[in-house]
Amino acid sequence: MTKRIIRILLAAAILCGTFNACHRRPLEEPSSAVRIAIKVDVKTVTNVNANIRTSVKLYGTNTSLWEEKLSQLDPDLMRVLVYDPQTDKLLTQSFISSTEIDEEGNKVFMGSLGISHGDYNFLVYNFDTPTTQVTQENTESTILAYTDEVSDAVKAKYFGTKAEEDYENVNIHYEPEHLLVANEKNVRISPHDTLVVVRTEASTVVDTYYLQVRVKGMQFASSATAVISGLSPSNHIGFNLRTVDPSAAVVFDMQKGQDLSLEGENKDILCAVFNTFGKIENISSDLIVTFNVVDTEGNLRQYSANLDTVFQTEEAILYHWLIIDESYFIIDIPDPQPNPNPGGNGGFQPQVDDWEEEEGTMIL
Repeated sequence: MTKRIIRILLAAAILCGTFNACHRRPLEEPSSAVRIAIKVDVKTVTNVNANIRTSVKLYGTNTSLWEEKLSQLDPDLMRVLVYDPQTDKLLTQSFISSTEIDEEGNKVFMGSLGISHGDYNFLVYNFDTPTTQVTQENTESTILAYTDEVSDAVKAKYFGTKAEEDYENVNIHYEPEHLLVANEKNVRISPHDTLVVVRTEASTVVDTYYLQVRVKGMQFASSATAVISGLSPSNHIGFNLRTVDPSAAVVFDMQKGQDLSLEGENKDILCAVFNTFGKIENISSDLIVTFNVVDTEGNLRQYSANLDTVFQTEEAILYHWLIIDESYFIIDIPDPQPNPNPGGNGGFQPQVDDWEEEEGTMIL
């Protein structure tokens, strides 16, 4: 309860500050109250609550990779923006937090907004995503959801001295949290209306993918991350349009696990569930994944593969599963003991002098 009150107070403070910046048209004395009902329908979210790969088991835990993403689909606060369809400008806004559960078990946000008669566009999104930010909201055509680029310090944390060499010119962004957005265009409120109920559905503008790669020598792996390039960095949520230029990369941690559906004795995999603003359509030869694996002696080993073909597989299209199987590519981690690095310290901050790179060729 305290958490919700703090969020409401924060929203109220922001609301007071932004009212002065909004471009408004003259409104008559409000003669009707618009009661907003937002239906958050998580059934439309691919791979998060419907396409979980149940054959995957993580080492040392019973936690599901999908749990964190599921929690992002249960917001506590929604922001309502009202735009003029003719001028594209923001007229007013409000925040709603009262909820109920409808007959289908979906969370519905309820709130009131006083406004005069006219035609309006409504844009609603959840206002509790620390990673995913929203800017340029004064016009509907420019409002943008995005995540910050990671700092040089974060790059150094993940990639050590290799960050300056391999990632200096790469726009690596933080992974976005799910942003549930509803758009309702050209809502007419007549002079004789006293109460108008606007009911709309909110769905995410963020994609969730599952990534899996086969591993040999898992016993020699300490930790791992992945960087995927060729992705959209943001979304113009007023019209749900992904930005495409320049493309971006996202970085996220990989987990050790086993896929029990695989044949043979070795079922070891590195896997992750990650969010992105989406794959850029028709892009080719730019969807590259680089796995950064720190071995037990603190050496950072890099393995790269092209994901163009993987994104076109049936599993990727239907379930958002990016399965890199043994016929495409495999991570082979050698025993570091024959050539130990005395300065290695493991983890994500290795002291590394010699970096070993392995380029994988995908057999198509």
